[in-house]
Amino acid sequence: MKKTYAVIGLGKFGAYIARGLVEQGESLIICDNSQENFRDFREDVEDLYVLDSTDASALKEAGVSELDITIVSIGEIEASILTVMALRELSNRKIIAMATNKTHGHILSKIGADQVIYPERESASRLLTELLTSKADVSLISGNFKMCKVLASDIFGKRKIKEIEESSIKKDESGKVIQEIKIIAIKRRDYWDMHLDPNYEVSNEDFVVFVGNDRAIDFYVAKFEKL
Repeated sequence: MKKTYAVIGLGKFGAYIARGLVEQGESLIICDNSQENFRDFREDVEDLYVLDSTDASALKEAGVSELDITIVSIGEIEASILTVMALRELSNRKIIAMATNKTHGHILSKIGADQVIYPERESASRLLTELLTSKADVSLISGNFKMCKVLASDIFGKRKIKEIEESSIKKDESGKVIQEIKIIAIKRRDYWDMHLDPNYEVSNEDFVVFVGNDRAIDFYVAKFEKL
């Protein structure tokens, strides 16, 4: 079952997270206090609401209650604090909030934020990776042969396909290959590519589908889980 998300505040940080979730087909509500900020989402997202996010009744009317994950990207300290309080009142399960400084972050944690993000130290790309790679798709093809889909992130990102594949190879003492993966498809923004150039440099934001034996797939899934 897919998780339900809301992004509140469409500054650079919030817009990046929202776009990444939309591109992966996630169920998403977006709220902001300005109609102007919705221009890049009108064609892709049905649930766009101009509202005062500090008002719990307005959030509830927009459907922002009992959601799996809500992301608060509001730079104004008082508004972000009141928004987190409203989200907690509405029984949203996990609240992730952006903080502008340590004091702001400490207050957010005290009033109900489950996770605090400091954009000057943590990128939106890393948060998006965290939100999506926890749902790495692993499928059994046959026997001990599996297929896996993950967001590239720092593990596969900024490396050529051939480098990723070559570095995955592990051999036993006799020289027999006991671990290896092959990348079979990559999703770049809005399309999947299965005609891959070995010299293509994978982006952190690409989705990668690869196949391998149990040992190889389990090894890489464990690495992504640690992000």
